[in-house]
Amino acid sequence: MPIEMKAISEDMNQLIAKRDFNGMIDKAGSIIDEHPSSYLGRWWMARTLTFMGRTDEALDWLMEAMKRADSDEEESKISSSMANVYNVVKRWEDSLNYTAIALELNPSNVVAVIARSIALSAMGKRKEASRLLDSNQKHFVDDYQRACVAAVKRNKAKMLEHLRKAVEGTPHSKVTVQYDPDFAPYRGDPEFREITS
Repeated sequence: MPIEMKAISEDMNQLIAKRDFNGMIDKAGSIIDEHPSSYLGRWWMARTLTFMGRTDEALDWLMEAMKRADSDEEESKISSSMANVYNVVKRWEDSLNYTAIALELNPSNVVAVIARSIALSAMGKRKEASRLLDSNQKHFVDDYQRACVAAVKRNKAKMLEHLRKAVEGTPHSKVTVQYDPDFAPYRGDPEFREITS
């Protein structure tokens, strides 16, 4: 039975919107049971555990997912997810290592570009981060991605503008924004909280 990627993503995003992380763990377990040779269930398990603050377990699941990657694109996706987890726990060098891998495998991986820019900024390399984001501008196609970029570039007005649009169209964005490391500096901001509550 083929994996219905879009349907799985829609189901998981509905669970994210409800903050039903236990439901996500159950769903990820079902995907693993039904498709044991696929990376996907393990990737969703890792994503869920990251939301729950269980980052060490998330990294273990991503390593397991990597063993089942079938393409450069899948390896790039998993590598950029690892970089994101490392950004959450402020292990910037590890994030840079995994974003380098992700971008070598798929130069247009926007998650990797943004994750790398977060790590560079955190390490005091804001100009390099800004150049990286500017040179990949054409790849940021949705409002959530554009909000991430504006957040990393410390452009609060643009970040809020794109974030408002992003949460209108995708309710789960109100939840993911609470966990994405890009938005960490804004979580206490009243305007940010108004949009995301």
